[in-house]
Amino acid sequence: MSAQPTRILQIVPRLFPDVDGVGDYALQLAHQLYDHHQILSDFLAFRPNPRLRPQVDQFPVHRLHTHTAAELIDQVPENISTIFLQYSNYPYLQGKLDAPMWLVDALNVLKQRGLRIVVMFHELPTLRYKRVRCPNFVQRRVSRGLAQVADAVVTNNMAFQQTLSRWTKSPVHCVPNFSTIGEVAEVKPLSARQRSLIVFGSSDRTRVYRNNTETINHICNMLAIDTLYDVGRPVDWEHQGLNVNVVRTGFLSAPEISELLAESFAGMFDYRRFPRNLAKSTVYAAYCSHGLLPICNGHGLMPQDGIVANHHYLKTSTLQNFVQPTSLQEIATNAHDHYRMRTLVQCAERFAELIHPVASAQVMDMDTNGYDNTYTEFGPLNPGISPHPPTPFP
Repeated sequence: MSAQPTRILQIVPRLFPDVDGVGDYALQLAHQLYDHHQILSDFLAFRPNPRLRPQVDQFPVHRLHTHTAAELIDQVPENISTIFLQYSNYPYLQGKLDAPMWLVDALNVLKQRGLRIVVMFHELPTLRYKRVRCPNFVQRRVSRGLAQVADAVVTNNMAFQQTLSRWTKSPVHCVPNFSTIGEVAEVKPLSARQRSLIVFGSSDRTRVYRNNTETINHICNMLAIDTLYDVGRPVDWEHQGLNVNVVRTGFLSAPEISELLAESFAGMFDYRRFPRNLAKSTVYAAYCSHGLLPICNGHGLMPQDGIVANHHYLKTSTLQNFVQPTSLQEIATNAHDHYRMRTLVQCAERFAELIHPVASAQVMDMDTNGYDNTYTEFGPLNPGISPHPPTPFP
């Protein structure tokens, strides 16, 4: 008789049918943890959609009806061994100056009852005034409290890792984000792809288009692009000045997006809002995992997490220096090779180790150079079916 799976509770902001990057990340991770590590996830939706089903992909789903410590504790099912909080600040907050310390209190009670606490920090809180970003010290009280109560602290880039390491004496583990729209076993060379450019992501992708018609036309001309695919939530932007065919796909399922990426020549992104945090971008991860040419709008970002401009992505400001097919292919290959060290399989293995810690063993973090990066002390789809194929439970 096979052993019973370990049961964990993943707390997420939202879950399908909502379109939510963190929820999608958690759901893909749940499939991999169950299929390969015998770890079965229940989900607790922090902001449940009225259309949320009792199960998503056959994973049990629970709702948080009121934002109180007592309600959260009451929603934890029996036989749960680990609370796995997928934390991204803003969906957990009622306003810019909200500081829900009750969330820390609830996890502290659950920890005292013998449950293991794992917190994945997808974001750290900031405030934005015009074009200036600064730390949100009110909300950082919550993040600091969560880091201190957790048995295992995880984040997706080294900049966040360094900040979190100042808040807790526990190790802070770095697990860069995987592609949440899937991965392909074999990638086509650029020479065998359609001459199409993809702009993919949330409504923030409008930054790629804003006052940027001349640059996009230049890219399309230099790379012989004939079609631009705009993929995601419908947004307002003017494309009349573009010299290529524009296809606004709207929402697509993960397999549909994956198929489009696998055949496209290049994908464009704008991450100037987070110049030190590209490793947390699932859009960039999706481009890399599918072997197309990632193009960063503007002058590039700081070297970070082993990701270097014009080596793992192409800057639009230096495009003219890399127009040779061999140069473009080299960048696409570098990006794909780099991604192969942060796939869903590898990320799930890392989380499985944190859910089942091995005493006396120091686990290496998944940085891009193979070094130990641990810091210490200092669209609408069919209802009830996610974009990912369900795994049947026995």
